[in-house]
Amino acid sequence: MGRPEAGFTELSDVFSQTCFEEGGGAVIGFASFQTAATRATAAAFAARDARGHQLEPGATVLLAEDTGLPLLSKIVGLWNVGAVPLVAPSGASAASAALVNQIGWHWDGVRPMRRGEHASARARPVGAEPAAIIHLTSGSTGSPKLAPRGVTSLLDEASRYCARYGFQAGERALLAAPIGHSFGFGALLGLAASGAIIRVPPVFNARRLARALIAGHYAVVILTAPMARLLVAAARRIDALAVAGLRLAIAGAGPVSDALSDDFAATFGCPLGRNYGCSETGASFGEAAALPEGVIGRPFNGIRVLSPSGNETAELVLDLGHTVLSADQRTPSIWRSGDNARRLPDGTILLLGRRDARLKLNGQTIDTDRLTHAARKIRGVSDAIALVLQVPSAPDRDYLALVCEGDGIAPDQLAAAVAERGGSMPQAIATLECFPRTAAGKPDRAALIAAVLSGQARRIACPAGAALEQPHDRVPEDRAPAGIP
Repeated sequence: MGRPEAGFTELSDVFSQTCFEEGGGAVIGFASFQTAATRATAAAFAARDARGHQLEPGATVLLAEDTGLPLLSKIVGLWNVGAVPLVAPSGASAASAALVNQIGWHWDGVRPMRRGEHASARARPVGAEPAAIIHLTSGSTGSPKLAPRGVTSLLDEASRYCARYGFQAGERALLAAPIGHSFGFGALLGLAASGAIIRVPPVFNARRLARALIAGHYAVVILTAPMARLLVAAARRIDALAVAGLRLAIAGAGPVSDALSDDFAATFGCPLGRNYGCSETGASFGEAAALPEGVIGRPFNGIRVLSPSGNETAELVLDLGHTVLSADQRTPSIWRSGDNARRLPDGTILLLGRRDARLKLNGQTIDTDRLTHAARKIRGVSDAIALVLQVPSAPDRDYLALVCEGDGIAPDQLAAAVAERGGSMPQAIATLECFPRTAAGKPDRAALIAAVLSGQARRIACPAGAALEQPHDRVPEDRAPAGIP
């Protein structure tokens, strides 16, 4: 096998002072972990080398089955030979057209299989930084897309995590968020750069992890909002008082409601901090303290907010200070988030919904933010999604459906809240105890549509006089903020 390109060894060096806590509680230093990872990678590809199928620097290797430390071991092993790990959830290779002709190898278990010549993975514009890792976007706003990250982007993210959250050497950290997603992987880099002792469980077991947090085993926990909700529910079934050990909890990869934030603080004695970013850029905003619903805090060090510039509502546009490899724009360090936002007087940013989440209903663009926001205010509703579905008896006509997640939702209260808030009225309202979600914990829209159409989601009565849309709720065509390339 070949030698890595410049920069890959810098990523491994980020981990040099960290340790990992294994399942039985034993702690292993990174030097030993790296040696084992390199040996396992060499052994896995040795038989193929003998037959002329050599793993070359720049080859893209799909990792779709592993989680936790086994996944990290393969990532580190591939870095040590200059190969590029493409981390995707199990089954994603069949579901996403983004992977076609992009994979050189598929490393499933101990026997890697050659998939293609990976010419497209090696090719890049002159002077552009090579990809060091590739994640898939969650697909919550469309089909999953490839999200390559360069060495500079990853190193910057690690240092920004340390500066914003104050990670400390030697403290124990529980990384519950999956490292197969960019949020969990970025947090892993930040913890590693600080020299923390990191636990990366291969699967999420709410009861087991809740016990560990109650017992004060960890000073830091990194998780998603759905994980936080499950931990609170599990802790309430455990007859024990929380030990004051948890000093920092960071929730990312989705919005955090005020109710969940309050419940988590009351249960574990620690506020639920915030984190915001995307697969293509890594984390870009965050605060250790709990924030009001929708507020994502201040940008990380080195990131500039180009838009919004004042109190107006505009797309959140950032200058990241480093190249975005997947950006298709004139200035590769500029990132258009796709989120509407407003800058608050204290400099923090309030998100106001996805620009591309605006829905087309029978040819008219409608804004469903008020609809879903009203639904989330109802007791028992933990999340809400608006969907546009096709009328079965009229293929040329659509209807608006509202799907709510939660247990013990009162149908009358929900229908009344939807009717009172104005705006577009749904022709169908349905509830599910738990939403199907992506690996990042975001609602899986395709699975939700299937649940509604199949009847798996329980339908409730709609408000009287529900209409497809109201004229005052239509949204004008989007225009880029002035002065942004």
